[in-house]
Amino acid sequence: MESNRNTQDIINNFLEENKITIQGGTITSEKQLSSVLSDLAMGDLKKGKIEKALHFAEKALEFDEENYYSYYIKGLIYRQLNNTKEAIESFEVYCKNTSDPLAHIYMGLSYAELNDVENALSNLRIGEKNISSAEKEKNIYLLSATYECIGNIYLNKENIVEFTERDKYSINYKTAVRYYKMSLKINRKNPELINRLAACYCHLEDFNKALYCYEQVAKISPDNTMYLEAIKEMKEEGAISEQAGF
Repeated sequence: MESNRNTQDIINNFLEENKITIQGGTITSEKQLSSVLSDLAMGDLKKGKIEKALHFAEKALEFDEENYYSYYIKGLIYRQLNNTKEAIESFEVYCKNTSDPLAHIYMGLSYAELNDVENALSNLRIGEKNISSAEKEKNIYLLSATYECIGNIYLNKENIVEFTERDKYSINYKTAVRYYKMSLKINRKNPELINRLAACYCHLEDFNKALYCYEQVAKISPDNTMYLEAIKEMKEEGAISEQAGF
């Protein structure tokens, strides 16, 4: 009984010190308190209150070390703070104890920021292959960024500056094209991505689709003369614009 009373005192004191008001019931265990703190942390994160969110996420783990959702929240917070290594550490703990495609996507993006291609690709693929239709709808632009990141990884395996005969057979360029188009189907207004897609088509010697890409990017960035010059040059060389599938 004394132990229960001490626990309740700890909970009540914490709530009072942090000016937390509970509606619709009473918190009677540290596990319950931890869950509430996770929700508060996520709420503060969405409001941009980063320090407060991190405080509640860490306190949630102090009250229940098996509240793995708090590690996910910490990962998101550390990404906001550009603490990439800490974000990965948090996501790794979460992913070892739960199955969440979104966490793998965030972890993959974090690895990509550190140029850890193998771990980035592994986690991004797990995430994009297992994410549910409902989660896709809720996180559509995150998915677009995921496809773009995967495309970039494959593109970076090639030397885009040099043109060789083997380029047109490159699985890396072809895979980059596939993921770039998946990203652009979600968000067409991405001039840098369309420009990279055009470069891929040039290496694959599909100049008609490359021309189409330059025409589309010129509509988005009409003041960039580089695209207009590329269009003019390709048309002079006989290219005929062909829809590229985005």
